[in-house]
Amino acid sequence: MFTFKKIKSENSNHIFSVTSLLFAASATIMPQYATAATVTISPDCRPMQALQVQQFQATVTPASNSNVIWMVDGVKGGAPAIGTITNSGLYTAPANMDESVNVTISAVSAEDETEIANVRICNAAYSRPGTVYYVATTGADSNIGSYSAPWRSIQHAVDQVQAGDTIAVRGGIYNETITFNKSGSAENGFITLTQYANEKPIIDGSGLITEPYGMRGLISLNSASYIRIKGFEIRNYKSGTEFIAIGVLAQGTGKYIEIRNNIIHGIEANNLPANGNANALGIAVYGQQPIPIQNVIVDGNELYNLKTGTSESLTIGGNVDGWQVTNNLVHDNNFIGIDATGYYSNNPADYNRAKNGWIAQNKVYNLSTEGNQALTFAAAAIGIYVDGGQNITVERNISDANDGGIWLLSENPGKLTDYVTVRNNLIRFNRNAGILTGGYDAIQSGGAAHISITNNTLYQNNHRDSAGINSGELQIGYNVSNISFINNILFAGTKGYVITSFIPSVPDTVKLANNLYYTTSGSSYTRWFWNNTNYYNDGTSSHNFSAFTAVSGDTGSIIDNPAFINASASDFRLAAGSPGRNNGRFTATTGFPATGIKDFAMNPRIIGTMIDRGAYEHVE
Repeated sequence: MFTFKKIKSENSNHIFSVTSLLFAASATIMPQYATAATVTISPDCRPMQALQVQQFQATVTPASNSNVIWMVDGVKGGAPAIGTITNSGLYTAPANMDESVNVTISAVSAEDETEIANVRICNAAYSRPGTVYYVATTGADSNIGSYSAPWRSIQHAVDQVQAGDTIAVRGGIYNETITFNKSGSAENGFITLTQYANEKPIIDGSGLITEPYGMRGLISLNSASYIRIKGFEIRNYKSGTEFIAIGVLAQGTGKYIEIRNNIIHGIEANNLPANGNANALGIAVYGQQPIPIQNVIVDGNELYNLKTGTSESLTIGGNVDGWQVTNNLVHDNNFIGIDATGYYSNNPADYNRAKNGWIAQNKVYNLSTEGNQALTFAAAAIGIYVDGGQNITVERNISDANDGGIWLLSENPGKLTDYVTVRNNLIRFNRNAGILTGGYDAIQSGGAAHISITNNTLYQNNHRDSAGINSGELQIGYNVSNISFINNILFAGTKGYVITSFIPSVPDTVKLANNLYYTTSGSSYTRWFWNNTNYYNDGTSSHNFSAFTAVSGDTGSIIDNPAFINASASDFRLAAGSPGRNNGRFTATTGFPATGIKDFAMNPRIIGTMIDRGAYEHVE
């Protein structure tokens, strides 16, 4: 059955019903102290085909507050793998139908974000007709491409197939570059390039001659659509003096691109300071046209042992609209891990930004600039970096033992990273700030605006800084506005700095509330550095926690041991009796768009009407 849940908050009279053009529902809404109303409609799961659209409408009472925020599985606007939804409620089912997709469409009151109405949608898996062709190291391009008479070259196979066809590549080493200058289609389906069964095809760039200028991938998609790349090992590709080597590259325009379950390593820049333009990347999606690249899925890949110069392991950059980076493992590389960028090409700013994205359930660890000869300036190997991106949700990630955890800013003067939600992440042991938002300089860099940082757990970051005050668990930089930092747990190391801010910040600019602060040395060693002033929880100094809350506007935050179940074993759930249980803030301004509907462990984020602090919601 379809289920509509109505959640009513105190001091609120914003009531919803959600209807679609295919079915309708109505309900009696009860106040919070009564049982929440539930409406059911049969059948339980309405099948939808790939790319099928369905219009939803939300009714809000009173009508004067009729604006709603549309979400799919808690992600504003949705994402390619779960379906997308417009600001007017038009839902489009995902194009990747390898597996069935069961999602929740939600309408949230923009006036009171604790008010939500839900409906479940089931998208039935199915496949379009198409031909399967085969490539093997024992084949010949003069063959017909069948299982018994396979082709030899992957590029030859790409040149032969049509929309809906699959290229199954058998195990072995293929020393070639592959370029897609063609597309699948909505009518006939994806062109799929994939491994055969459980065999291990390897695309190896050893010894391949690279062009003197520009960039090229071992697999390149040039303004191609409906392309799926799955299950390859991609390795050993090195840049030249001015040539940028990339494992998988999508550029130009195009839509419905999937890069899944690949292992990418040994992609290397020419790491000499004189050759600073000779960078390298593991995966890069660059929108470079007035028409964006849309509906991109980068999921389940492993990227390691990359020497990227001044570039990144995985980049979504420029004019890319509607994308997700999910379930990837990024580790042991020499610069930034996952990056969503803007303002770095000649495109006008209106469409030169990675926007409407979802970065979720990735694990990024052991990134360091140590030994990176391409860097002639101070820089950090950040785990997850939003540099000029817009309208992005970052949730349920681990950023562990990098130079920086999750950072949000724009390096370009006068430009912003904005409308970013960072929630339910675990950020540990990074050498500089765990979370940083805002520019590094008031004039020479941009900043950040409309940033929501909610229910994250930060643990013993800021190792590199010997003085102790240059980073902190949270650092607030220059050129910030509308920053919300609520319900987080900040457990600092021996240096004790939970928050650092070097700029004049007032409550109207940065809102701090209901955070839990502590250090490995105990509560009396907890420190804040705010607007060039140190504050200590030592019980005697005039610059104590009370003075900090007065100057910063921090409300509802406490200093106490969060009582993790077993931090040494990486179990950051809250034990019974933890001061972080059932006392987070969940109000009209910290509702579902900020908190999401699932915690780090995929349990419900709100149980009853209460929310915990930190990344985990306890389950009785």
